[in-house]
Amino acid sequence: ATVVVKNPCKFPIEFYSLDFDEQYLEEEKILRTVVGSKYPKTFLMPARAVGETLPPEVLEDYKAREKLKAQQAELKVGAEAEAQAMGKAAPACQGTVTFCPEPLVKAVRDPISRAVVRHRGMEPSSDEAQQCRGIVVIVHGAPWAGKSEVAAALCQYYNAEYLSIDAVVKKAITDG
Repeated sequence: ATVVVKNPCKFPIEFYSLDFDEQYLEEEKILRTVVGSKYPKTFLMPARAVGETLPPEVLEDYKAREKLKAQQAELKVGAEAEAQAMGKAAPACQGTVTFCPEPLVKAVRDPISRAVVRHRGMEPSSDEAQQCRGIVVIVHGAPWAGKSEVAAALCQYYNAEYLSIDAVVKKAITDG
């Protein structure tokens, strides 16, 4: 089938099919490796511009994990070759030396959290962290749809501040 896509907007759009997008498949593999089972299926990540790659913290962590995996495989192959040269079978269970690549050693938090902190413009040890820009979530919907409850639950979950438009307007009126 032929698909024709036109962009009537003045800003770029990204159009892709998950079935044929090699970059998506590679990024999905990277995220599954880095995130592992620590996170639920959905998690907070910094927004990306069209065509932008994963955050550098995530890519560095992935490369470090792949390097560690390759080093461990080399050690295993070397131990097996050494055992064969000595005419013995390779031991079923043996200790391995684990090399820690730089990004894994430096990581105070997981790479996703570090990427979000960097995106928010915060330095975790900085006193100015509270004054830096942050991520704003606006909950909008029809009257009586449960917006306030959803917003309160999000604030509690992310340990964030809750501002209602009514409270902000009343404060502005009383403060002049």
